[in-house]
Amino acid sequence: MSDAITNSASNLKPGFRLGKIEWRYAAWFTVAAAIGGVATLYPWVSLGLMGLVVFVGLCWLTLVYIRRADLEIWQVLLLMALSGYLLLNYGFENVAIHIAGIPIIISYGLMYSALAVALVSRRRLVAAGLQEPAVRCILILIGFTSLRLLWQVPHYGLMAIRDATMCLDGLFMLLGLAWAMKKNSLVFLTKWMMLIFALNMLYSFTQPWQEQIWSWSPESGVFLPVAIFGNFNGIGDLLMTGALFCICVGSFVIKRPSWLLQVLIVGQFLGFALAQVRRMYVAAAVVLLILIFMGEVKKFAKLLFLLPAGLIVILLVTSISGIEINGRIGAVNLEFFKEHIRSIHDSEGTPGSAVETRFDMADEALGHFYAHPIFGVGFGQPLLTDIDMRNGAVTRMPHDSSLTFLARLGVVGFAVWIAFHFCIIRAFIHALRQRRHCPDGRLAAFVLWAFLFYVLFMIGSLVEAPFEFPSGAVPFYFFMGLTLGLIRKNFYGKPAQARLTTLNKQLA
Repeated sequence: MSDAITNSASNLKPGFRLGKIEWRYAAWFTVAAAIGGVATLYPWVSLGLMGLVVFVGLCWLTLVYIRRADLEIWQVLLLMALSGYLLLNYGFENVAIHIAGIPIIISYGLMYSALAVALVSRRRLVAAGLQEPAVRCILILIGFTSLRLLWQVPHYGLMAIRDATMCLDGLFMLLGLAWAMKKNSLVFLTKWMMLIFALNMLYSFTQPWQEQIWSWSPESGVFLPVAIFGNFNGIGDLLMTGALFCICVGSFVIKRPSWLLQVLIVGQFLGFALAQVRRMYVAAAVVLLILIFMGEVKKFAKLLFLLPAGLIVILLVTSISGIEINGRIGAVNLEFFKEHIRSIHDSEGTPGSAVETRFDMADEALGHFYAHPIFGVGFGQPLLTDIDMRNGAVTRMPHDSSLTFLARLGVVGFAVWIAFHFCIIRAFIHALRQRRHCPDGRLAAFVLWAFLFYVLFMIGSLVEAPFEFPSGAVPFYFFMGLTLGLIRKNFYGKPAQARLTTLNKQLA
């Protein structure tokens, strides 16, 4: 035994050296000790560094996923802009850099860069757009708007361009068409949309702390300083849209666990209770009627059951626990919702803005139309004299996008606007009639969701101004362009006829 120890000791070289594995453990121990020391001495610095590491890690994972998804540069730019519009809405559209007094708007920079790259990489894009009657209508509207701007920009400056974006944003329908031209165009997009709706749901839960978020949020602005975070404009509409997306398309995105999809739907409606948006009460009833008319019994049952389930959950929490949760207008309780629903037809003594105010705004906007009935008042001049007491700015448009189009474009422009919607509805009717024969279930479900999204958006446009803000108009035009492209590609022409012929033979 002593001889073995002696021989082993004689083989040892002088000095102590670590192997590769030991060096690795020592390095990790040193790093962990350094992080622990910094965290102890400077907790806020370490928290910021940790957040930076997480952010960089998420960016890296996003880039890896983008490469695997085979996205082009214009698609990446487009998704960055759409994500900002959908999640941060009014705050994101006001992020700007001022150079020599001229605001460079980041969101529009991303969108127009994406459009330029798409036009270069997809040379058939313009030709494909000209095949769509709705796109032709919007291009006519953009041409009409551009002519008006030639003599109104010298008088009103950037405000004229700002007002004209409600028409100019229609150019982004071409990006929707470009996306539809790609093979398997919906696979990645539906996953991205599910993620956006889930993040919007979580973001909506912070609405009771809106003022605190405003207090620490960085500010930016095109004309006035605006808090980037804490703006929940239109979040109720997006929550309803997200819930319908989960009901229509969610099963193609989230297959397991099955309960997760139901949780996301109920979660959207929990946020809906905080948003307290009257127009979505009406929209929910309209959607239920549409689903019945279209024979979508399962989707109708899900919406009919899960919508009140989400509201009941939050009402039970507030009533049993005694915790008071404040929504956009008032406390979340049964009495508030009863009065809020009653305010749709009788606003006296009820929460929310008075219905009579909407009629006063409509009368003032129509006064501009009566003065300029043929070509409208144009762009740059406010349609109202109402002053926003929060920032001292003039309210530039009534809470009705249709009246804005009528007053600014007159009968000529408004007729083109109506034709645009007629073309969209006709395409939807054609596709929805054939959706049950479509072999691609995800596509058929997406077209149904896109139609419901269109209905919700247009209902909102009758009492609000989503077309006048890029955060509403840009996603709308993109999704309409995408849906029209998918319908043209899959429900018209030889492929669609071939599917119908095969189906008829099978039935015979």
